[in-house]
Amino acid sequence: MSGAYDALNTFVPYGDPHYKDYRQLLKVETEEVLAVNDYVGFHPSMGPIKNLYDQGKVAVIQGIGYPNPIRSHFRSMDIWHTAEPAKMGMDGWLGRAIGDIDPNKENVLTGVNFGRGLPRALASSGVSVASVGGLESLGMLTGIDNGEKIGQKL
Repeated sequence: MSGAYDALNTFVPYGDPHYKDYRQLLKVETEEVLAVNDYVGFHPSMGPIKNLYDQGKVAVIQGIGYPNPIRSHFRSMDIWHTAEPAKMGMDGWLGRAIGDIDPNKENVLTGVNFGRGLPRALASSGVSVASVGGLESLGMLTGIDNGEKIGQKL
């Protein structure tokens, strides 16, 4: 996730004794947290993600960083998107991962981004990734005229 993302408001450390002291204006009340355990849980608006987590389909990886941070926002964003802390990377790390999933390019489309524009993390030479503003703007040339039938096919 990129831009205005608040990790402590997404995966809430409500069991941390300092959480409420340091997050007075932004804290999520304990009774609202979708608890994973006695220490952390999802923000109440993340119910669908919590359901996927409970099914073992989503993982949460906390405390990610890179060695020797240089405190430059712009360089940090480069590293975040390319996972190349030692050099200026050109390809996004997710784009590279998608390329590794389908190295023979057997699939026309192997990745989809939902949001405006294509995040740099998904951009990689020779990798096709669609960027869709939202499901309502997604269209396919399927020969199906009825929008409801298209939704069922998806």
